[in-house]
Amino acid sequence: MNKPASGDSSFLKNMNKSTLLNMVRAQRAVSRAELAKRTKLTRATVSALVEELIEEHLVVETGTGESSGGRKPVMLELNASAGCVIGIDLRVTNLLMLVTDMRGVVLKKQVISYDSDPGGAAGPDRRLNQIIGVLEEAVIALPESPLGLIGVGVGIHGFVEYPSGRIAFMPHTGWKNLQWKSVLEERLGVPVLIDNEANLAALGEWEYGAGANPGCTNMLYLSVAGGIGAGLILNGELFRGGGGFAGEVGHTTLETNGRPCSCGNKGCWERYASEQAVAGELGLSYAPGITEELLRRMKEKDAEVLAALQQAGAYLGIGIGNMMHTLNPQMIVIGGSMSRYASWLHDSLQQSLQARFSYLSSFRVQVDYSQLGEDGCALGAATSLIRERLRLQPANS
Repeated sequence: MNKPASGDSSFLKNMNKSTLLNMVRAQRAVSRAELAKRTKLTRATVSALVEELIEEHLVVETGTGESSGGRKPVMLELNASAGCVIGIDLRVTNLLMLVTDMRGVVLKKQVISYDSDPGGAAGPDRRLNQIIGVLEEAVIALPESPLGLIGVGVGIHGFVEYPSGRIAFMPHTGWKNLQWKSVLEERLGVPVLIDNEANLAALGEWEYGAGANPGCTNMLYLSVAGGIGAGLILNGELFRGGGGFAGEVGHTTLETNGRPCSCGNKGCWERYASEQAVAGELGLSYAPGITEELLRRMKEKDAEVLAALQQAGAYLGIGIGNMMHTLNPQMIVIGGSMSRYASWLHDSLQQSLQARFSYLSSFRVQVDYSQLGEDGCALGAATSLIRERLRLQPANS
């Protein structure tokens, strides 16, 4: 949260408005007097800035609160219906889209299959055109609101440069150096944020899922599905590294001369601990429907699938131990499709940790599983746009 500042410049005014707005968002319902007390701003300053936020449709008055001896205070809340945000997860096998309000409440969810095989030089353009078509249809169907569509967030399963949004590499397709952000912004007429899916899922989980408690300020999210990616929350903000490529932990080496990986390396962690690795152990193609097939077989107590999951869990535990050593976060959240096998993975994961890192209990790191499931990335993409909108930076900043 921005630290309140004093002064009358445009920059400081916007910083103070942003502080008030985010405090209103965090508190659900709060009075002007309480905002003044918490920010140390004068009541007159708070009242003037709140009036501007109301005029901008970002804050609404919602009734009266409890009196502490005088007049009952008028309570303020974030205007959830001020506008809508769209979050998209461009998954390996399909596209998941969420439409949310300004509080991140999901208004609509849609899963859409890709049109065709994206192979060949024209593959990226065909995929982008489909995304544009899906978004344009979604915009037409949005509910009426004062601010309309606030923006679109897109999660990419690959390497994304930040803040440019350039897609450097998508391992599952082989596509490189894609400049989709500017095209999408031109066609839609709103800000577009493109980021790595694990980063966005981490943000979603921290805001609304397993990490959504006031005591958790540092959290590592592991997206484990076709590959393994990580999103790191430090002091409530995403850590992206120098160019936005932090968190590609699935391509850290686990075996010196191990299984070949699509990145060009050998022995990458994700080749042993991902859902795709489980499918490979079972001789299955990693294609749409694989998760449902594995879950069905586990409900039938399939010993072969159980053994493959337990082996992946053991490898997952090795990598998580390495993450604990390197980062020592308060919490590690396992997400992605592998989190759906938690009841079968957990014992082998914990056994792996205890066998190799018996002293890790002193690190006091909580290992948990995603509460958002498959919605994490798309919800985080929407949330990222909401957070940017609520920062209220001056136009020339």
